[in-house]
Amino acid sequence: MDPTLLNDTVRALHLLGLAIGFGVAIVADVSAARLMVRPLDAKEIEALHRVHRMVTLGLMLFWVSGLGLLWLRTGLDPAKFSPKLMTKLGVVTLLTVNAVLIGRIGLPVIDAMRGLRFGALPSGTRLQMAALAALSTACWISALALGVFSQLKKMYGGLLSEIIGLRYLIALASACLAALVAPLVDYVLERRSPHYWGPPVQG
Repeated sequence: MDPTLLNDTVRALHLLGLAIGFGVAIVADVSAARLMVRPLDAKEIEALHRVHRMVTLGLMLFWVSGLGLLWLRTGLDPAKFSPKLMTKLGVVTLLTVNAVLIGRIGLPVIDAMRGLRFGALPSGTRLQMAALAALSTACWISALALGVFSQLKKMYGGLLSEIIGLRYLIALASACLAALVAPLVDYVLERRSPHYWGPPVQG
């Protein structure tokens, strides 16, 4: 096969993997955010399991095509790895670890949340789930930015790491804030419910 055609084909598969993973992950995060204001039902639980499988498929395609591009462009010679490439490898590795944790920790919690809002979960579980969602979003956005913006290729490693690290910090801080506020939202919504009878009477 012509080298240019081969490179373009592998790059197209790489972008397809990114599109699948990024698009579906964002949909999942938006769906998860709705749990702040309404209970999770069985259909949504099933949908979130399908979403995780699709994200996993996109991530696998992203890895395979990415390694193919790495071989085509550098011959897998570490001396030819740019700071941008090293950062991208780190981001995708973290994304993979996070996806495994979502499957082993996040989905079982989702299964147990049927009929519950996010604020009804124990504080430790809320923070854990918020961190998993934040890392997923930050990783996919970072992977997209590293693949799209050519300006990042010219940055030295330290500055690039600071930019990516700040994005993770903002995502984690926002998610933790949402996790801390969630019980208050749940309390307010419960009081507004027509089935709310008030606190139990002592006596």
